[in-house]
Amino acid sequence: MEPLIILSNLGRVRALAFRAAGDDPRQQDHLSEIPNSRVELRPQSVTKVVTDQAGRAPQSGPVGLAGGMSFGEMHGLETELEKQALARIAMEIGDRVAEEGNPRWHLVAPATILPALQKALPAEARKTLASTSTGDLTKLPIAKLEAHLMHGSASK
Repeated sequence: MEPLIILSNLGRVRALAFRAAGDDPRQQDHLSEIPNSRVELRPQSVTKVVTDQAGRAPQSGPVGLAGGMSFGEMHGLETELEKQALARIAMEIGDRVAEEGNPRWHLVAPATILPALQKALPAEARKTLASTSTGDLTKLPIAKLEAHLMHGSASK
């Protein structure tokens, strides 16, 4: 198992360290959360970006005259906001990996964003990425994470 495990979705990043059992036979392999590693980066809402009134956009009109409001079209705005959120998450993951000294690491992210997230990672983080698996595990407690990642089906 890799010494660093990053759990992510579009709004959260969580870093875990794998700790191998020592010489004491009572010790077991386990995961521990890296202090201050939980980060929440909320993706922006389309309605907050477009206007101050949900779903409405200013209507163009003659210069100097107040225009009415019309129903605007999003034209890929949701996709652009997702790309921006993905870029922020990728940079946060790159920072976490760098803070730990760029060890080999494992990434767990939802299947819908995993390929794009891998491409968006900084080069150094991408170079040390050892394996990936799919799932949104950012809210699970440590005990369930250990059962899933160490004894379950974490694979590339």
